[in-house]
Amino acid sequence: MKELQEPRTVLARLEKLIHAELGALTAGAEPLLDEVRAGVAALFPEPGGTRLAPKEQEARHEKLLQSMDGLEAVLEALQLGARAGRSGAGAPRGGG
Repeated sequence: MKELQEPRTVLARLEKLIHAELGALTAGAEPLLDEVRAGVAALFPEPGGTRLAPKEQEARHEKLLQSMDGLEAVLEALQLGARAGRSGAGAPRGGG
């Protein structure tokens, strides 16, 4: 049973890391995080939940991979924005 919960645990840790790194910018990733959550829930149902048929499982797996690829790209862009904001806040103003 523990192995069925592991993807959910990993996803929860990932979400905590994202929130810690991006703060309010996390909102930009929420639609993709929702897709990833839905994919994980479908592929790894709660104990006693209904497992997908093999073809549906394959389709959901492919969609989850696409969602995760999209999430990775969005997170990279948001992380660059967060870092630029932090470095810009400490930069001296005026140049001269």
